[in-house]
Amino acid sequence: SPRQRKLQDAANKQAKQFKRDALPVDISKVALHTLAHVLIDQLSLDAGYPASSLRERLFVDEDMAGILIYTASSDSAGSLGGVASQADPTKFAAAIEEGLTRLSWCSSDPVCIESPASGTDALNMAACHACVLAPETSCELNNTLLDRALLFGTHEPGEEDAGLFSGYLAQA
Repeated sequence: SPRQRKLQDAANKQAKQFKRDALPVDISKVALHTLAHVLIDQLSLDAGYPASSLRERLFVDEDMAGILIYTASSDSAGSLGGVASQADPTKFAAAIEEGLTRLSWCSSDPVCIESPASGTDALNMAACHACVLAPETSCELNNTLLDRALLFGTHEPGEEDAGLFSGYLAQA
């Protein structure tokens, strides 16, 4: 895809600059990583945790993909409870629906969704602090390899339904 090529070009440029081998950009992992940030943002609202107390763990290979959102905090934020209770199927479905609906638009759109590259070493596309960037302590990839357009499509003619959840949001 053109989005993967742009991210791969940025990764190659960074690797060359630091004289190391470029890692391949897995577009499925970018989409899953972006979804993890949507979930961190929504769960912090629903469970009452600060987003910086939540962590992500991505599991992606050719056969499967998964996300683990957890708290490793033993401070007062950890005493609030609630993250585990969000795993109830009804609550989790509502959290996903609300998170996707809320972050399908960014207060920085159209600049954000149309961004050709952003973030550290241009390793993000449609991602900014107003939408899917998470606190550094939450993200295992240091807020790189994020692209909201993979989830929602862009606002460009013909690409409105190009995201993984575009059809779902059109029905909601």
